[in-house]
Amino acid sequence: MGQVQRSRTDHDPATFMIRMRRAQVEDVSSAILAELSDLQRLVTSEPDVAIGRAQDLQQRAEALGLREAVAGALLCQAEGHQRSGELAAAVTLINQACDLWAPLSADNQVRAYLLKSFVYNDLGDEPTALQRTMDANAAFTPEVSVPLRVRVLTKTADLLHDLGDQEDSVRYYGRAEELANGDPKMHLLVANNRAYSALEDGRIEDALAGARQLWSLSERYGHPLGAAGLDTIARIHLLAGDPVLAAVIAQQAVDASGQVDFQTADAGPYYLLTLAVVQRALGDLPAAWTTLARARQACSEEGYDRCKNQILREQADVRAELGDHRAAYEMLRDFVVADADLLSRRREAQARIRQAIFETLTAREEAARYREEARRDPLTGLRNRLYVHERLGELLEEPGLRGELSVALVDLDHFKSVNDEFSHEAGDRVLQTIGLLLEETVPGGDSGSFVARLGGEELLLVLVTADRAQAVRIVEQARLAVQNHDWSGITPGRGITFSAGVTTRVPGDLYNTLLSRADQQLYTAKSQGRNRISSDG
Repeated sequence: MGQVQRSRTDHDPATFMIRMRRAQVEDVSSAILAELSDLQRLVTSEPDVAIGRAQDLQQRAEALGLREAVAGALLCQAEGHQRSGELAAAVTLINQACDLWAPLSADNQVRAYLLKSFVYNDLGDEPTALQRTMDANAAFTPEVSVPLRVRVLTKTADLLHDLGDQEDSVRYYGRAEELANGDPKMHLLVANNRAYSALEDGRIEDALAGARQLWSLSERYGHPLGAAGLDTIARIHLLAGDPVLAAVIAQQAVDASGQVDFQTADAGPYYLLTLAVVQRALGDLPAAWTTLARARQACSEEGYDRCKNQILREQADVRAELGDHRAAYEMLRDFVVADADLLSRRREAQARIRQAIFETLTAREEAARYREEARRDPLTGLRNRLYVHERLGELLEEPGLRGELSVALVDLDHFKSVNDEFSHEAGDRVLQTIGLLLEETVPGGDSGSFVARLGGEELLLVLVTADRAQAVRIVEQARLAVQNHDWSGITPGRGITFSAGVTTRVPGDLYNTLLSRADQQLYTAKSQGRNRISSDG
C-alpha cells in the first residue's frame, strides 16, 4: 500500500507557527465574543458597570483587529449611556460603531437601529423612534439573536401603543411573547410592557389580567419579579381601586429597586413616586411628602427632568390636600414653568441630535468617498496596491470563500518602447484601454474577483472561480482581448500584448507567497517568448 503524499508545508516550521497563531487568535476571538454577549445582557440592568467593561473589551478587540467585536462594544457603551440619560454620548458611540464596518453584522445592525429608536423615544419623537424599530425589524436574519429580536418587537409594540395603534401593538406584543417563551427575563419584559400599556389606557380588566400573568410567569420560571414589574402591578391595583394592596407592592418595588432586568435613568426615583402616589391615595399625606422628598433627592442634578416634573406636580397636590394652598399654588406654577422649559429643552436637544446625526452622515459619506478614492488608481480607475493588500489579505483569511482563489500577475510586453515611440500620453491611453478590456473580461459583482494596477505597466487579476482551469481560461480570454483589440488609434502599426503568470492558493498561503509564485510564472511566460500565460497548474 502506497503512503499518503504530504505537502511540503506540513513540516514547514513557519507554516506551523502561522497555524498555531491563527488558532490562538480564534480562541481569543471566541472568548471576546462570549464576553460581549454577557455584556449585552448586563447593560440592561447595570449600565454603568457594563460601560467600563465594554471599554476594556473594545481595546482588546481593537488590538486583534476584530472590527465587529469593536462595533459591538461601542454599541454596548452607547446603550449604557442611553440608559443613564446621556443621549449625546450615546449618539456619538452609535455613529462610531456604524462607521467602523460597512455593512455591520446583522446583529449589530439591528442593535444600532434599536438604540437609535431609544434615543428618539427619549427625545419625545415617537414617530421617528418607530421608524427605527421598523428598520430593525426589516434587518432581521436568522443570525440575529432571539433576545434582541424580542426587544425590537416589544419596543415596536410600545411605540405603536403610544401612537394610538392598539391593534398592531397587540400583534407585535404577541409575536414578542411567542419568541420570548422559555426565557424568564425576556418573557417578563414583554408581559410587563403589555400590562403597562393596558394600565395607561385605563383598561382595568386587561391590566389586572396582565398583573396576574406577571405573578404567574414569575412563579413558573422561579424568577422573582424585579422592581419594574412590581411597580407596574402596584399602579394597576391603584387603578383598580385597591390602594392598600398597591401600597404593599409599591414598597416592595422600592425595596427591590436594585434588582432590575432593565434599568432606565429615572427608575429609582420613579418607584418612589409610585409609592408616594399610593400613600396619598390612602390619605397618609405626611408619608407621601416624605417619600416625594426622597424621590427628589434620588434625582441627580443633571437629567431626570421628566421625573422631577412629575414629582413637583405630585408635591403640589399633596400640599393642596394638606391645606397649604399658597405653597401648592407656587409649586404648581413652578411645575408649569418647568414643564414648558422641559418641552423647550427637549426640542432643542432633538434638534441638536438631529444635526449631529446629519453631520455624521455627511462626514461618513465624505470619508467613504475619500476611502474609495485612496484605493483607486487615478489613471485607470482600477483598484490600486493598497486595495490589493487589504482585500487579497481578507480573501486569504476567508474560510467560506465560494470557489478557488487565483491571481494573475500581468505585465505589458515591451511597454517602455510604447512610451518612447508614441509618447507617454499614448502609453497612458494604452493603460486606460487595457484596464477597460480586463474589467470587461473579469467577472465582477459578488464573485469577489477584481482587477488592479500595481504600478507602471504591472497589473493584477484576482479571481475567485470554480476551479483553477476556469481562472486560466479567464486570463487567456483577457490576453486575446488585448491582442485582438484595434490599437491603430493609439499606436498606429503596433499591437499591444501582455504576458501573465497564474497561480492558485494552496493551504498556508500568505499574501507574499501567493504573489511570489505568480511572479515566478510571469518570468516563465516572458522567457518563453511573451504574449502568453504560464500557470503552475
